[in-house]
Amino acid sequence: MNLAASRAAIALSLCALLGACERQAATPQPAPAVKATPSPAAPAQAAPSIAAEPAAQVVSDYVLPGALAPDVGPERLKQLFGAANVRIDDHMPGPEGEEFRGVILFADDPTRRAVLHYQDEQQLRGLAFVSVREPDTRWRLDNGIVMGMRLSELVRLNGKPIRFSGMGWDYGGTITDWNGGKLASRDGDPVMRGARLGQVPDPSMQADAVPSSDADYASDDPKFPRQGELLRVEELSVSFPGEDDL
Repeated sequence: MNLAASRAAIALSLCALLGACERQAATPQPAPAVKATPSPAAPAQAAPSIAAEPAAQVVSDYVLPGALAPDVGPERLKQLFGAANVRIDDHMPGPEGEEFRGVILFADDPTRRAVLHYQDEQQLRGLAFVSVREPDTRWRLDNGIVMGMRLSELVRLNGKPIRFSGMGWDYGGTITDWNGGKLASRDGDPVMRGARLGQVPDPSMQADAVPSSDADYASDDPKFPRQGELLRVEELSVSFPGEDDL
């Protein structure tokens, strides 16, 4: 074989080898490409689930105050509880016939309904007061008070007698003093937890079995020996005193 023919043969051999290498290299390349494709997208997929998790935690617990705070306005409420569950009402009934502008959570679900009052009613800024009044509510206070709890149970939980206003008027049954018990607010606590008492339906109950006036009464008042079982929690509330957020 002459030199030209040898070079041609070598060139053909190299081309054949290169072609075979390219075909061999082409076969496994799709597998790494498939593996590499999702890796940059993985963080983007994980982000929504992490962002949504706090909302699920808040809604599933129904504990007051929970995530509620003075700086929580309507937009934040929508993030926490869902936009469909946040309703702004310009004519919400208040005590003594007053009306106010505020927010209702879960307006169509009495088991989750809560009413929110703001310091600035027009702008709905500065969450001031949250109340729950539905007897079958799922909400509870984070100190252990639940709807329907009898006065006697409340006293045991507090560890000391409590004082409350008499029945029969707009602010009747409001707890006015925990007497330094376990349920009392502590210095520096930005949240005040409250409850209001009402009468247990009892056809046999005498009219004077529970205190009835706008004065304050003690849970251990001997004049009302049955009041511990005849009065129960009918409203849960938290309040955020102060105007630092406005």
